[in-house]
Amino acid sequence: MIKKIFFIISGILFLWIGSPINIFAHGFGERYDLPIPLSFFLIGASLTIIFSFLILLLFYNQKEKTNDFKAPIILNQNTINNIPFKIIKTFVKITSVFIFLLIILTGYLGSNNPIENFSAPMIWIIWWVGFGIITPIIGDFWKILNPIKIIFSFIVEKIIKQPKFLDTGLLKYPKVLDVWPIIFSFLLFSWFENVGNGSSPLTLSILITFYSVLTITFMFLFGCKTWLEKGDVFSVYYHIMGSFGIFNISQNQNLKISQISLRLPVLGLAKLKTPTIPFVIFHIILLGTISFDGLSETSLWSKIEILIIPSFGRIITESFGIIIIPTLFFILLWIICWVISVITKEKTPETIITSLIFSLTPIAIAYHIAHYLSYILITGQLIIPLISDPFGFGWNIFGTADYSLNIGIINAKTAWYSSVIIIVLGHIFSVIIAHIKAKEIFSKNSIVIKSQLPFLILMIFYTALSLWIISQPIINH
Repeated sequence: MIKKIFFIISGILFLWIGSPINIFAHGFGERYDLPIPLSFFLIGASLTIIFSFLILLLFYNQKEKTNDFKAPIILNQNTINNIPFKIIKTFVKITSVFIFLLIILTGYLGSNNPIENFSAPMIWIIWWVGFGIITPIIGDFWKILNPIKIIFSFIVEKIIKQPKFLDTGLLKYPKVLDVWPIIFSFLLFSWFENVGNGSSPLTLSILITFYSVLTITFMFLFGCKTWLEKGDVFSVYYHIMGSFGIFNISQNQNLKISQISLRLPVLGLAKLKTPTIPFVIFHIILLGTISFDGLSETSLWSKIEILIIPSFGRIITESFGIIIIPTLFFILLWIICWVISVITKEKTPETIITSLIFSLTPIAIAYHIAHYLSYILITGQLIIPLISDPFGFGWNIFGTADYSLNIGIINAKTAWYSSVIIIVLGHIFSVIIAHIKAKEIFSKNSIVIKSQLPFLILMIFYTALSLWIISQPIINH
């Protein structure tokens, strides 16, 4: 299987190089005056996805399993327990907790100007955007860096001497809760990001403090492992995104790193399982809110606001957008899965949607990277002067306080081409994973092919939508 996947990916890259997109000389979407209509890009991108699907049909037509691949082990238990590695782990943990506490302290005590305060750029630019880009490439390293988990582990192991709380809590996790805590948490997080006063350093520190206390409380109630897997939104988010990464970081029952191995990006996601519809809802909200973040900056959404805001106000209008976009995505996906169920006559829409949902993960990853590429490269430089003056008090600890942003670090043409490539490749990976998952649930290859046609249409539609969004001029509210 490993050889086939390598061959498939190589063929896809070849098709990308030879696709019509490559011959065009473009700027950066409409905001940079495309000399050739955007439709040329949409056609080229759609053809690339269709060709990738045809390659799958030709060269991946065996009933094979993704666990055939033997992952090369980079670090085993013996290496991890060595003294040098223990020193490195301790340093990483201390650094993570120090930065976490610095974020909280700067929010409470520092300048109220987000640009002059360490907390806002660190949370929104470096952590949310930056980690969201790096994690799908490297793997779920948040399970190593999570400061709340580190603090909780220290409390139960070193202070109260009750390591059992790492695995089990005072209560059994209620089945009725399922993953609803992460659904509501992510919606609330998205609301503060897009609508609320999330850039305020003081507001951020208050929210982080409340979130930390709440998380530690639930860890005691249901066990750290259980809460991280079902109730902690960011652990679940980074686990999903990190499953695309090249490193597989395994943990033992006490949440200690037991092994780090290499893997192909496709295999990590293909092995994930979706047990319930609520988890599907979470994934759709994740995809929908990322799209809304881009859509809310377009002239189309600006026109919608002009019509609605006079009656309902900005907050209600933006809140409505955060809810309605994921809802429309879910309805569309359910219709596609219902069509697949009718065509194949083998599985229910519920079975299909829970099986194929992770095939949408590369789309979320690709759009996140494409949407924020220029943002992280340019605005991410704000953290450089703040390293020397985190509170905004006029300090210059490391001599970087006078650093000026280099806005020429990436030009418009490079940003546009990079975004197109990233989005198209993300959708191609989605086609691959959808095909692998379809192989697992359908009985015949002919039925697998039938099941993939509606999904292919969905991929093409979302590719066009994503490219259209990033091509629109940014409208400042």
